[in-house]
Amino acid sequence: MRTKLFHVVLFSVLLFSLAAWCQVPPPASDSAAIWQALQRPAFAGGKSASVSNVTIERDRIKITLTSGTIQFAPPVNGIVFAGVFRGMGRLQITPPNPIEAQQLNFFLKKEEIDTPISEATFTFTDKTFEDIAAQVKWADTSSGELGGLWGERQQQRESVGFGVVPRLFKSILSTDRAKAALFLADLKTPDKGWLNVSDDALDEEEIGVAHYQNKGPGGALETDTWMSFPGGGRSSSDAYADPFAKEDYHIHGYQIDASVTRGAELGATTKVKLESRLAGERVWIFELNSNLRVDKILDDQGKPLEFYQPRERKDNLTSFGEWLAVVFPAPTEKNAVRTLEFHYAGKRVIRQEGPGNYFCPSSGWYPQKRNSFASRADFELTFHSPKGFTLIATGDKTGETLDGNTLITTWKSGIPLAVAGFAYGDYKVITEKAGNVEVDIYANREPDDIMNMIQRSAVAVGNMSPAMMAKPMASEFANAVRVFENYFGPYPYKRLAVTSLPVSFTYGQGWPGLIYLWSASFLDDQQRHQIGLRDNIELTDFFRAHETSHMWWGHRVGWKSYHDQWMSEGFAQFSGNLYIQYRESMKEYVNRIKLDRQALTQSDAFGHRYESVGPVWMGLRLISPESPRAYQTVIYKKGGLILHMLRMMLYDPRGQDPDKRFKEMMQDFCKTFDNKAASTEDFKAIVEKHIINAMDVEKNHRMDWFFRQYVYGTGIPRYEFRYEIKAEGEGQWRISGKVTRSGVPDNWIDILPIYIHQGNVTGRLGFVNATQPTAEFNVALKFKPDKLSLNDFEDMLAEIKQ
Repeated sequence: MRTKLFHVVLFSVLLFSLAAWCQVPPPASDSAAIWQALQRPAFAGGKSASVSNVTIERDRIKITLTSGTIQFAPPVNGIVFAGVFRGMGRLQITPPNPIEAQQLNFFLKKEEIDTPISEATFTFTDKTFEDIAAQVKWADTSSGELGGLWGERQQQRESVGFGVVPRLFKSILSTDRAKAALFLADLKTPDKGWLNVSDDALDEEEIGVAHYQNKGPGGALETDTWMSFPGGGRSSSDAYADPFAKEDYHIHGYQIDASVTRGAELGATTKVKLESRLAGERVWIFELNSNLRVDKILDDQGKPLEFYQPRERKDNLTSFGEWLAVVFPAPTEKNAVRTLEFHYAGKRVIRQEGPGNYFCPSSGWYPQKRNSFASRADFELTFHSPKGFTLIATGDKTGETLDGNTLITTWKSGIPLAVAGFAYGDYKVITEKAGNVEVDIYANREPDDIMNMIQRSAVAVGNMSPAMMAKPMASEFANAVRVFENYFGPYPYKRLAVTSLPVSFTYGQGWPGLIYLWSASFLDDQQRHQIGLRDNIELTDFFRAHETSHMWWGHRVGWKSYHDQWMSEGFAQFSGNLYIQYRESMKEYVNRIKLDRQALTQSDAFGHRYESVGPVWMGLRLISPESPRAYQTVIYKKGGLILHMLRMMLYDPRGQDPDKRFKEMMQDFCKTFDNKAASTEDFKAIVEKHIINAMDVEKNHRMDWFFRQYVYGTGIPRYEFRYEIKAEGEGQWRISGKVTRSGVPDNWIDILPIYIHQGNVTGRLGFVNATQPTAEFNVALKFKPDKLSLNDFEDMLAEIKQ
């Protein structure tokens, strides 16, 4: 799920009668002492007070401490940053818009939060201390008895990936406290347990509400994001218009010198060229897998910098929820360019899964900033790998030498990239051409441990080495490149490399010019059937094409925020289905579309209909213990159906190329945002640029109706279709009919295609503008059709009764 790095702001301590309490803080240069104090606040010796109707208000958040005791930790670097409360209180929050209200209703069955609280911890660098101090009378002493609660909550926050301490640390050392302001509260409620509310000035959506619950595997703690929205009444589209507006730094390029071993160890020296975007910062936060332990970080002059990283999370294969905080001896200057040199190594990031079989992580293996898909950087990579193995990486190969038992290869990105990755192993390499694009398959010569076990226990499956399917795989990927170039425009790189993942890693990943593909997709149909994998199309043609299309969706065109990521996965879902049409038939394509629609109407284990969990625009916030597969179902399948609907609206059955208008739209989108990030609103503008009369239902040359319902909203309409055919004489026939809608609000709008059937010929008669719950149509024909039908090609996301 999307995890906020809760941010923090500094403020000056009140000067009223607190001088005796505000002990001399550590000097600003003693960042190590500050770090330790923030990690384990010593509440003993802090200030305490009895409270009576104390209020804390942050945008739409209102916390009332009705009665009880509040205690603060002593200040650090002159800043009071933590407090603990026990007693009686209340939390009240109202959502800012219908989308957030819908999400809150899904989790809480209410459209606002109004709940008692009995305990709370506060972490802050804004005006919280002043606000509370003005409303209480201080007690004479403090024993620190409530201080343990803050530590308990911090442990819980760390377990779900909330990087509170580094964010707090950043704020404490910042010279621009207003820009870095943070308010964070963990609040205990009687019905839902612990909630987390925040107002974080460094998050594009400053206001957040999350819920902790034990619904993960083995009872692990997970979180639901109940609400996340910008403060001050701004829209998320406005907040993310410039996705870098609140970032400290911009990464221009990487020089990575990495070593990988037969024993699955990874070590690297990574030089990162950065430009500071803000002045006055002393802490920058990166993402790096915690299994890679940093040895040192050097500045431009080769001087060591102070740094902090979390404890190792041995089960984590990515950088999700993990951080690396780098401390500068002096505040940053705006627009200053510098190079940082990171030295790190670890044993658990790469996994060996059999002779010559390695899993190499696609992310987390070098220091990154959050939301790297919104930006691009240059990459120069040098790898030292075992002799006898083959290593493949993103970018163009610029050199290869052998030094004893070590193979040294160098790679350089031809254009700036969002991310970089690599793979190595004992590969068989097969090459195919798709026009000027070289397609290389890197298939393991030997089965991985699990496949080898299956091969030994089931003689009938034959040789399960991925290398056996390398040649047909090359042909299929080359075909996919040809199809997508036809629809979306030029392939963005010089080559496409495809590697096989060990079967225990059941996923695929499309990186720039490099695909990681589950090795089960390298089996033939009979082998998959023998080991119980039934959906051959899903695991072969569709799966390969889906990952290939990410060269366009995610890389050629990135996304500005988590709200826009549906355009990557949803468009890739559509692309996989589109390839099925060319690989199989239009009938099979429509069948895949139908299966996607049906998946949306299914219910999860808790009885939630997937499509109702939230709109595609909600993105990663759909990941929740309340509906574990909602993200995959809604983002992928509904996202793909949205693009399918637009295709069918633009489809011209009488044209020489029926998809001409759709291709022009998609190629325009790719060209306009070539190697850039796009938002949902950016895509909507491109759609409106290519709008045709049938789509302009509201007569304003906009697609507000479509995006309002299918992108920003939920709901699948049901239509009942009735018609009659009457002879009018002189070879004329009159067709009259009615379409009746249910299951969605009365203001719903659709354009529904009517198809006419005569013998073996089917044609589109036209569209019914269903702008009301009941829509009628009347048309004259010079022949009597056999029958009429609605939505034959699943043109609109709807359930049809006819």
